[in-house]
Amino acid sequence: MPAKPLTSPPGQTAHAARPGTQACSNAGANGAPNMRAQRGLTLAELMVVVSIAAIMLGIGIPSFQAMVAQNRATSAANQLQSSLQFARSTAVAQGRTVTICVANFATTPASCTVNSNDVVNWQVGWIVRLDNPDLTPAERVLREQRPLHQSITLTGSPQLRYSSTGTLTGQPLVDFSLSVSESDRTICMWLSGSSRIIPGDVECEN
Repeated sequence: MPAKPLTSPPGQTAHAARPGTQACSNAGANGAPNMRAQRGLTLAELMVVVSIAAIMLGIGIPSFQAMVAQNRATSAANQLQSSLQFARSTAVAQGRTVTICVANFATTPASCTVNSNDVVNWQVGWIVRLDNPDLTPAERVLREQRPLHQSITLTGSPQLRYSSTGTLTGQPLVDFSLSVSESDRTICMWLSGSSRIIPGDVECEN
């Protein structure tokens, strides 16, 4: 018998199936929806990941701490060096003695600590002061350096005085020793008034 033509319900137009196409179905072999399987980490895999992370932290944390110590040591040494150079250049420019000393911030304005020949810790901060009796105590203070990080140890003589020629005068010469954890710096001082930062805990040449 001849094949009957495809017919559509009233009001609808029949569409011929495209060659080579197949109807999609989300049903599985048993007619249930076919869901993609999802798999998480097993306990053994999780323990491996945690172990690797712990090893990486064990390697990275000491390196990071050493880098922080290095940065703090370099920053503190540069701050002191900048103040020393400022005090010296100001003494020459003003034609007067300029003092840089460990600060006593309990007074207003800040003042030098009690002078002595003992080596003291400059970590508490320092000031640069112009020795000019015509100025008020507040006007004499040219620069203040507030306390450094508590992990820093910076030792030296309580004060240094630069004469109008830029040379050091009136105080025993003591080199500065700076330490942060295992990171050390030495700020070498010379009677000529010049100073230099040297990495490590070393003895400066005369």
